[in-house]
Amino acid sequence: MGRILTTTVLLSVLPATATAVEFADGHEAVFGIEAGYLSMSGHPSWTEGSVGKLRYEDDGLVLNRAYMDYSGRLADTLNAHIAIEGYDDDIGNAIDFTQAYVEWRPLPGSETRYRLKLGAFYPRISLENLDPGWSSRYTLNSSAINTWVAEELRSTGAELTISRRPASLGGTHTFSLSLAAFVANDPAGSLLAWKGWSVHDRQSRFSDDLPLPPLPQIQPGMMFAAQDPYVEPFQEVDDEVAYYVNVEWQFGKKVLLRAMHYDNRAEPTAIEQGQYAWATIFDHVGLQTTLPGDVGLIMQWMDGSTVMGPVINAAHAVDVEYDSYFALLTRAFGKHRFSARYDYFDVSQNDLTPEDDNAEDGFAWTVNYQYRYSDTVSIATEWLSIQSNRSSWAYYGFSPTATERQFQLTLRARF
Repeated sequence: MGRILTTTVLLSVLPATATAVEFADGHEAVFGIEAGYLSMSGHPSWTEGSVGKLRYEDDGLVLNRAYMDYSGRLADTLNAHIAIEGYDDDIGNAIDFTQAYVEWRPLPGSETRYRLKLGAFYPRISLENLDPGWSSRYTLNSSAINTWVAEELRSTGAELTISRRPASLGGTHTFSLSLAAFVANDPAGSLLAWKGWSVHDRQSRFSDDLPLPPLPQIQPGMMFAAQDPYVEPFQEVDDEVAYYVNVEWQFGKKVLLRAMHYDNRAEPTAIEQGQYAWATIFDHVGLQTTLPGDVGLIMQWMDGSTVMGPVINAAHAVDVEYDSYFALLTRAFGKHRFSARYDYFDVSQNDLTPEDDNAEDGFAWTVNYQYRYSDTVSIATEWLSIQSNRSSWAYYGFSPTATERQFQLTLRARF
């Protein structure tokens, strides 16, 4: 009850604060609220320590989120960015940070531009979540890939981006290279292996404890009994520095092609305060373009592996490979926008650890319609269906094959 009251108070002051506070030149903040009605069916949700792939498990009115996204100019070439999310659940504090960093952009002296980011931030993966508060303008719930990014990935460190727009190519082509070194993301991969892929709209904050299913192998006396019944994804466990490399090509506003290699360089036998380090590696490719008829197309693909524990019979105690891809089509008609997305996801298992079957496969369909009533208020309705197969659900008395569905009617207000 106290958490509901806290978040209600937050919501009641956000619009007044946003419209009443006068920011100095170069400083602005966007405040947002999303709430509405949902109807759903499927397994009990992972957010309650169960196995379902959706965020909610009951029909009714919900407060989806409240957020603040601040950007400010600290100096002529130095900017700050802070993002805060508020949720009405028991996973963490009612209000907490999702990103906080400064960005230095020196004045360009040639066709080459530089950008240095320092702090805690998302890796350059999502092509959906580009609006304030890492929101998607296309759907209410992110793709499986970007849902996992929101759950377990955050880079605390530095990212250097070098970009060049050659005049010899007419100034319409931009080539970029980003190099990042970061820490405090060693448990990333534990949710993907032990819970599996999900599709929802919740972003993990820095103090969140993300619940795990009641896995047999983390119970007292079992192989991973030292694991807490939850994941703290943004922890440093082994004192190793992680990295990613991202390259991009952009052709005006018509095409964006992005490719990344990510390696958190975790030591898979390390454990610290109830959290194991998971050696998580993946490759990612993303494409955004416009098709004939002003139809927008976004596609992303991810393929990787994550391992934890000692090597037993030529495989780590938990040793899985994963991949996912999606295609999203979207079209705006004045104040109306229609979007549809197809997701595929898969986890394959290499280890033979008993009572720890993490293999799964599935797909999801999402259909969304949004009406922009004004610059600050829009209404969205979304239908989502996820069909998946995961053998480990039988451990908890659930069918290993399930179709989970969700319908949402949501008011989105932004100030």
